[in-house]
Formats: sequence, C-alpha cells, structure tokens
Amino acid sequence: MLRTAKTRAALAALLLALPAFAALANGALVETRDPRAHFFTQTFGDLGEEMQLAREEGKLGMLLFFEAEDCQYCQYMLRKILSQQQVQDWYNERFVSIAIDIHGDVEITDFDGITLPSKVFSDHRRIFLTPVVAFVNLDGAEIYRHLGMIRTPEEFLLLGEYIEDGHYFDTEYRVFAASRGFGDEGGARLTPAEDTQ
Repeated sequence: MLRTAKTRAALAALLLALPAFAALANGALVETRDPRAHFFTQTFGDLGEEMQLAREEGKLGMLLFFEAEDCQYCQYMLRKILSQQQVQDWYNERFVSIAIDIHGDVEITDFDGITLPSKVFSDHRRIFLTPVVAFVNLDGAEIYRHLGMIRTPEEFLLLGEYIEDGHYFDTEYRVFAASRGFGDEGGARLTPAEDTQ
C-alpha cells in the first residue's frame, strides 16, 4: 500500500509537470520584459533629435506606435508582442521606437521642428484609430503604415523584415505575409477577448 501511494504521488507530480515540459518544447516559455522599458526609446519627444541618433547608430529609421490607453488591441500588443525579448532585440537593433498616445497631451516635436500635443500630432498624421504602426525613414518620411493589431511576435518580426528588405516598394504587405504563410486563416482573426491568458 505504501508503494502504491508513492507511485500515485510520483505520477501526480509528473502529470503536473507535463504542461511546463510541453510549453518548453513548443518554445512557449520565452523571456518577457516591460515594453515601456525595453521596446520603446526613452525620449523627450523630439523626433528630429531621435532620428539623428538613429542615423548615428546606423539604424533604418523610426517606428511610431500610435496607441490609446483604453485600446484593448494596443494592450494585447504590449502584453503579447512588444514584451517579447526577441522582438525587442530585433527592433532595437534597427529602429528607434516611440509610443504616441493619440489622446495625450505630451508634447511631440515633429521632424520639421513644430511642437504639438501628441493628440494634435496624431490628428495631423490622420491617426484616428489604434493601434497603428508607422515606419519613418531617416529623412523623416513615412514609408509604411500598418493599421490594426498584429497577432503574434512572428508576424510582427515579419512586418519588420518587410520594411528592412524594402518589400514595401513593390509588394503589398498582405501578399508578402501570405507568401510567408501568414494568412487570415479563412477570415478568422484573433481578438483580445479570445485571448485567455
């Protein structure tokens, strides 16, 4: 009887550990870090100055992440995409990344030297919904704008590759993404409400 109790206890411990082993095997347990500290550049809001630093550091340009505090899609991206170390490291090597609250009053100095509250800056750029990811080249010109939530770290890295390799010149992003196996899966889209974690 004692042996049976020990066997049951060992089996129970093994069963409890199986989900963790399965997650490790699938790569699901990855390091996450606060995106405010590790993805976004700490800035005083002078985009021209930040772009000069990007030039000096040999980066491709700037990523502007337009967000809103009550945007569940923005929160999803912060929690599930921009918190991933692999995403942070890849983007930090290539872009200066700035978060902009489309309803905020934080002052932003645009590339032409005009200072505006972030909500007015967003209006001037015709950003009315969130999230929006805008890529700006080293000359201060917006080269690509992605509207809406990105679902996975892999898809966000693919978007970066699309910009880095210049595919935006001659290929629509959806076509590029589909060629790499990222489709809409019959129109089914993940929403934050479907996310259980």
